[in-house]
Amino acid sequence: MKQRFQVEAVNYQKLYPDFLFPGTTQFERTDEQYTLEGVHAYNPFSWRATASEIAQQKPTTLLITYWHPFFIFCFNTILKVVKKNSPDTQVIILAHNIKPHEPFVFSDTLIRSFFHKADHIITLSDQTVEECEELQITTPVSKLFHPIYEHEGPILSTVEAKEQLGIAEDEKVVLFFGLVREYKGLDVLIKALNKIDLKSEGIRPLIVGEFYVDKEEYIQLIDQSQREQYLIIDRFVNNSEIAGVFKASDVLVLPYKSASQSGVFADAINFQVPTIASNHPGLTEHIQSTGSGLIFKNLEEDDLLVQLKSLLGDEEKRAEIHDNLAQLKSELSWSNFLGQLEKIMKDR
Repeated sequence: MKQRFQVEAVNYQKLYPDFLFPGTTQFERTDEQYTLEGVHAYNPFSWRATASEIAQQKPTTLLITYWHPFFIFCFNTILKVVKKNSPDTQVIILAHNIKPHEPFVFSDTLIRSFFHKADHIITLSDQTVEECEELQITTPVSKLFHPIYEHEGPILSTVEAKEQLGIAEDEKVVLFFGLVREYKGLDVLIKALNKIDLKSEGIRPLIVGEFYVDKEEYIQLIDQSQREQYLIIDRFVNNSEIAGVFKASDVLVLPYKSASQSGVFADAINFQVPTIASNHPGLTEHIQSTGSGLIFKNLEEDDLLVQLKSLLGDEEKRAEIHDNLAQLKSELSWSNFLGQLEKIMKDR
């Protein structure tokens, strides 16, 4: 991909205090190097130093990735210092979410205080645009899209990928992928699957991702007679493994109870795996416009089961969706995303 910008990336030293972080680790091993020292999100004594380091660069644009109001205290301090010392720097917020999925004290007030300091806001779905309007945010907003993740991994056939996971070639794999949190609705999927005989139907549920909730509660939801059909990989799956997981899957299910958009859906597009999603605008806008999956009514496991049986029982439909995803994969590329981002930056 042709580089369009000279970029200085600022990583995080630490995101959350350990007592607020439910996972195993907040760190990802990477060989990527960062020129500027990372941000410590909850150490106020470090914020001004980080901001001064950024301001010294006199950047044309400061692009801040936002996903939760917890970070706004840090971001507001950084913006104050940068604006004072580098007033010509334009500030663009790339908002993965607007409102948090779980309750957060004074979230609406914090969000407004931060977003009003920016020169431009970029959202990734219709849902997040609507939330900006609900909060009466007056900063200009542009909607782009969630680029697909272009994972590099071993080139496996479906048969090879299933074999690596201990799944029979003729079994149909229903995938739930990503961190398991309450709002993601894994319980809705389990309740739907409890209503059919998985073994006789040749269905293998594949749950991949670290549990940020009580895993045992979800295990207890599974019909005891069906538990042996489930394959659960309860850990962070690195980039080299993702290709095998998606290649082995016949359908991805996004049973989210609330959603702004989904990076997991971006993975499904990349690997051209049909998706069934709950009817939240942030999840369904691409499915509706491109025929890249099916939609069910939020929280209604009976409707999810209808859609799931329909898709798993129709090989031609799955092949059609696979072809539709190839076109969508091209449209949602990083190259297209950067082209649109560059235009927004130049138009400021």
